[in-house]
Amino acid sequence: MRFLIAMLDGAGSLEPVLGLIEALVGRGHDIHVLAHNVQRARIEGSGGRYIRYETAPQWDQGVPGWLSQFGDPGDLVEAFGPKSADDLIGAARHLEPDAVMVDCMMPDALRAAKSQGLKTVALMHAPYSAWTVFLGGAFKGPIDEADLALGLSYRSFDVGADFPANLMFVGPARPAASATTWTRRSPGKPLVLASLSSAIQGPPAQQIDLLQRICNALGDLDVEAVVTTGRGIDPADIKVGANTTIERRIPHEAVLAQADLLVTHAGHGAVMAALSYGVPMLCLPPGADQPLNAAKVAALGLGEVLPTTASVDDIRGGVARMLTDTGLKSRSEAFAAEVAQEPGIERAAELIEAL
Repeated sequence: MRFLIAMLDGAGSLEPVLGLIEALVGRGHDIHVLAHNVQRARIEGSGGRYIRYETAPQWDQGVPGWLSQFGDPGDLVEAFGPKSADDLIGAARHLEPDAVMVDCMMPDALRAAKSQGLKTVALMHAPYSAWTVFLGGAFKGPIDEADLALGLSYRSFDVGADFPANLMFVGPARPAASATTWTRRSPGKPLVLASLSSAIQGPPAQQIDLLQRICNALGDLDVEAVVTTGRGIDPADIKVGANTTIERRIPHEAVLAQADLLVTHAGHGAVMAALSYGVPMLCLPPGADQPLNAAKVAALGLGEVLPTTASVDDIRGGVARMLTDTGLKSRSEAFAAEVAQEPGIERAAELIEAL
């Protein structure tokens, strides 16, 4: 079969799509992906055929100030939405795909594909309630009307949501884990991973400032700390203690398998990874769906929430308190054991094939 995927550079949106590409290519399907130039290498590395946006604007969330070319988020949506829909329909007319999969952050493209009589899949890489209650009906309608809404998340995480009949959960998707030479420096100490997204979340100076406060807090504790800055922040711009390893990127799976705590911005991908490994979270959410994700973590008793303005003392105290909370660790491990029963990415491929 031939499938067309439309996506954007939205920090947490790439990893789930790469996992889906690998699964579908592994089953013998031809996968074409309409995306931003910055995503090309990883799309092709996963077996997809890259198609660049021709009329919709390009961007790279790893570049400080990337949003300034649009003015504000509203201008970005206005510039990207209708034009990305035009690019998608143009690609679909050329390829004649068996189905079109569209990032749930692209309601214009999803609606346009449906109006053309194409089989549509809404790729849900965040809690359903983030796109309905939190962000409103502009997202809810196209998602609910798709032939399939694919939940690349955990149903039990989205407590209190009222799901539509077309929404099928398979659990979070990620590409196959890459080999890493990362090894622990202090295996006898608690291990804390800290990460504030792979992309720039708002003004770079604010993200650097928060990351520095986190590193200051961790440097004062008797722990082994691992910090990732993402592609938009140079690790050299952050001062760390002797107990801290800092890199732009370390595969989080390699660290979380041994970690005792994740300090996070509460992006969906990071939260799902921690839930999968039974790792408690200290959440400092700056915006978008992240406050909602953090609130759900706290409601489930799987972590705590601090504001992004939290002091070094507050962060240090939160980390120290959580590392000694045996009930928190037990609840996190129990949740991980429960969601381990989710069907996984192969079930996602079967649902797409069934269209």
